[in-house]
Amino acid sequence: MSSQTNFIHPSWVSEWIPHPLVGHFRRRSLGDWKAHTTVHGIDYPIWITAHGNEPTKAQMDRFAELVERLPEIITSSNLPDAPTQEWRNKHPDYRLLNAQILSLILYEDGSFFVRLIAFPEDDWGPGFDVSPDFKVTLAEWGV
Repeated sequence: MSSQTNFIHPSWVSEWIPHPLVGHFRRRSLGDWKAHTTVHGIDYPIWITAHGNEPTKAQMDRFAELVERLPEIITSSNLPDAPTQEWRNKHPDYRLLNAQILSLILYEDGSFFVRLIAFPEDDWGPGFDVSPDFKVTLAEWGV
């Protein structure tokens, strides 16, 4: 058996815990929890993180509202569909509005961070900081 089999990331303070809202989640040393689950409105699992001891219905409702509003959030951001012309030439059909969600973070103050999936082999990924009232405060392509 590999020594990595039982490795727990340093920020994790628990094993996977069953939960009716998310399937399973882990508590983290940062005072939050993380789960790989589906959110109402999408049909594939994503990483979600929120403050607190465990997922709550109110948090899941906020995630669902964020997913519902994501098209208008992306459009209002004016973030281009490509970080560089070279990247656009390599991926001419990529559109932010069609991208899958990689992860959502709900912060204690009600704001969010959204990371979309691009092409991992290229290192670039679009991200959005979103205020509690669903307004984009920062949108950028990051590495």
